[in-house]
Amino acid sequence: MEEKHYWVALNMVQGIGRTLFRRLLESQGSIHNVFNSSLKQLLAVPGIGEKTAKEILRFEVEDRVERELNLADKLNCQILTLDSEEYPRILKTIYDPPPVLYFEGTPLNENPATLAVVGTRAPSAYGKNAAEKLTRDLASRGVSIVSGMARGIDTIAHKSALEEKSQTIAVLGCGLANTYPPENFGLRKRIAETGAVVSEFPMTQKPDKSNFPARNRVISGLSIGTLVVEAGEKSGTLITAQCALEQGRDIFAVPGNILSPKSKGTHYLINNGAKLVDSADSIIEEFPEYIKSVLKNIQVESTTVLELTEQEEKLMKHIKFEEVHIDTLIEKCMLSPAEVSAVLIQLELKGVIRQLEGKRFVSNCQ
Repeated sequence: MEEKHYWVALNMVQGIGRTLFRRLLESQGSIHNVFNSSLKQLLAVPGIGEKTAKEILRFEVEDRVERELNLADKLNCQILTLDSEEYPRILKTIYDPPPVLYFEGTPLNENPATLAVVGTRAPSAYGKNAAEKLTRDLASRGVSIVSGMARGIDTIAHKSALEEKSQTIAVLGCGLANTYPPENFGLRKRIAETGAVVSEFPMTQKPDKSNFPARNRVISGLSIGTLVVEAGEKSGTLITAQCALEQGRDIFAVPGNILSPKSKGTHYLINNGAKLVDSADSIIEEFPEYIKSVLKNIQVESTTVLELTEQEEKLMKHIKFEEVHIDTLIEKCMLSPAEVSAVLIQLELKGVIRQLEGKRFVSNCQ
C-alpha cells in the first residue's frame, strides 16, 4: 500500500484527533509504523488511551481504505495529505492543519486572495443586504470567498460570489458523501464547478455539532482574513473569528443595528480590535501588497452616465442601501401604485436597484 493510504486509514480510526495523529506520527517515526506497532508501544504515546490503541490495531487498513478511495473516486473527490504538494499552502501554516483533506472541484492553491465570509444562520434583511453587496464587490475584484455553506450568511456569500462568476470554497462539517444542509445540494454542485467543496472528515462522516468548531478553523485557515456579518453574543460564528485570531489572520466586522441582538457579536469584535467594514475597499486595503497585486484592477468608465427619467430620479431619491417598501415609495413620491410599479421595473432593468422579498427594494449604486 502507498504511504498516502495509511494517512487515510489513521484519519478514519475512531478516537484519533489532529493532536493524537501528530503524536503518533512523531513517536512511531512513520505513518506505516503506527499500524505495525505493539499495544505497549502505542500506549506509550501521551493521551492515547487503551480503547483508541486497540482501535488502531484492529483497523482493517486495506479493506477500509479501498472502500474509502472507491467512494471518493465515484463522487469525483480527491484526497490530499499534509505532505502532498497540492495541499493548500496557506492551511499548512496554521497550528493544527488537517492531516487529510478531501475536496471536490478545482485545486485549492489557485488564488492567494481568499477571504472567509461568515455570519448568523438567521440574518436580518440588513445582514442579507450587507453580505450580498460586500461579497459581490469583493468577488468582482478577484477575491475568492470561503465559507461553510450553512444556512443564512454562508449561503448568501457563496451565491453572491457565484453570481460574479468568482471562485468560492465551501468547507463542510461532514464527509463529502453527505451534503449539509441538504437543501444546498444544488449550490454545492455549482460551487464545485468553478471552486471547491472541502472536508477533513472521512467520506461517510455524518454532520455533527462536534464537527463544526473543527470545520470553522479550516474556514479561517484557508483565508487571509475573516469577515463577520451579523453574529449573536454567543454565536458559533465567533468561534471562526477566534480561530482566525489564533492563526494570526485579520478579522473584519460589519457594524449593525445597536438594538438588534444579531449585532452584539460583531460589535464585540469591533470593540476588541476587529476592523469596522463599510465597503470592500476597507477590507482590501488591509491585504498584503503581494495579494493586492493579483487582484483584478476594475476600471470605472468615468464617461458613462446613466440616464434616468424624471420619475426614475424621483424614486431613486428614496431608494438607498437600506431597504424600502413599495408602499413607502408610493406615499413619498405621490405617484399611483401602477406608476411606481412601472418605474421600479425600469430601474431593475437598468440594474440600478434590486428587489428583495416582500416588495422591498435597495439600490445597487451605493
